[in-house]
Amino acid sequence: MRQLPKARSVASRLAPVLLLLVGATCVAAPVPTRASTAPISFVIPTSLPNGRVEVTVAAAYPIGAALVIPVAVVVTRGTISGPVTARIMASGINERGLPAEVLVRELAATPVTVSAGRGSTVVAWDARDLKGAPVPADAYSLVLEFRITDGGATTTARVGATLELR
Repeated sequence: MRQLPKARSVASRLAPVLLLLVGATCVAAPVPTRASTAPISFVIPTSLPNGRVEVTVAAAYPIGAALVIPVAVVVTRGTISGPVTARIMASGINERGLPAEVLVRELAATPVTVSAGRGSTVVAWDARDLKGAPVPADAYSLVLEFRITDGGATTTARVGATLELR
């Protein structure tokens, strides 16, 4: 029975030393941080009657850089083709105080046709306007049109995303 109090006595004498060592180790060891170099991106899904279109955009794009925007098409039935048109639009207020959209640039797009599955393509923009001049920092709308064929009927659907240039 006498060993138990002796063991407590040794432990009680070592406890402050152990706490000091553990505390010093925690304070002395820097927390490793790693800067992320990968840009943050978001997938913008748009549901369609027979599937969906997913546009992947970055949180922001640098001014003057060429933008490459991945587009995925997922079809559950029928066919989705596109983009058949691709445009960059700027939004604002017109002289009468009403909302207005202005065409900034028509983009060349390589359309993909998908039937019951998944396909992908990209849309590229050189961050220039219709006259070839670089656009200023702002938020621009990417507007894509797709052709949907489902059960013999063909319709057109619009898909959009915002591109932030900083």
